[in-house]
Amino acid sequence: MKKSPALLLLLSSAVLADSLAPVIDNSAYPTGGSSSRSQVAVSAPMNSTFELMTRLDEAQVEIQQLNGKLEEQANLIAEMKKKQSAMYADFDDRLQQVESKVSGSKSVASSETPAVKEKESEPTTDAPTPSKPTAVSAVAPAVSAPAATPVDEKKQQYLQAFEAFRNGQVAEAITQFNTLLSKDPTNLYANNAQFWLGKAHRVNKDVSSAKKAFNAVLEKYPTSQKVPDTLLELGMIEIDTKNTPKAKEYFTRVITDFPNSKPAQVAAKKLQQLNEMPN
Repeated sequence: MKKSPALLLLLSSAVLADSLAPVIDNSAYPTGGSSSRSQVAVSAPMNSTFELMTRLDEAQVEIQQLNGKLEEQANLIAEMKKKQSAMYADFDDRLQQVESKVSGSKSVASSETPAVKEKESEPTTDAPTPSKPTAVSAVAPAVSAPAATPVDEKKQQYLQAFEAFRNGQVAEAITQFNTLLSKDPTNLYANNAQFWLGKAHRVNKDVSSAKKAFNAVLEKYPTSQKVPDTLLELGMIEIDTKNTPKAKEYFTRVITDFPNSKPAQVAAKKLQQLNEMPN
């Protein structure tokens, strides 16, 4: 039986299409879209790690910035301490000059007293008396004798200790101040040495020794010009140790006993700040 040309053309087209159709093997791929979920699962840890590394870098940058600020603050504090030491040194030098002048005038007056008394006891006559040269010669050695040598030695020891403290050699300053005080606690510079010993202990963060040294100023040298500064320092120590009532007591004492002094002005400001603090 003969087939029509149209039927043959249709059959050949079907065979050709069937031969060109691609063969797809789905056995190599999991079903249900698990491939996309696996890709998401793999990319998620990578994103978290990247984010963590980014935050770590930012934290390191912030730490470096904070370290820089800490160094700046440390340098600023060091400069402030140097300026404070210089200020105290200038104040102490001026105070020493005043005390030296006062003590010098007292020593001159005391040395002249015997000569005056001797002169007053002389007989009132126009004739020269042999006792006059004798009185002058007796007084002269007392005036020209090197009585200031021990004082100069103590002054040198005191200035060396103070210079060590001003240069930041706190431990050396403490040793030298203690040596000066142990040798002669009644010398002209003992009260100042006792005060700066307390300052040195306070700089050294030794609160107990600082309080002991400052209290020794009040007990041993109650008429010293360092008493107002000592009371102020004791009040500041009580603030550091959170003992507000005791600090107020010291500040009030400075204001009451030494109203015209520089420490009284500082104490008034500190007392006002403490009174304004909430209970």
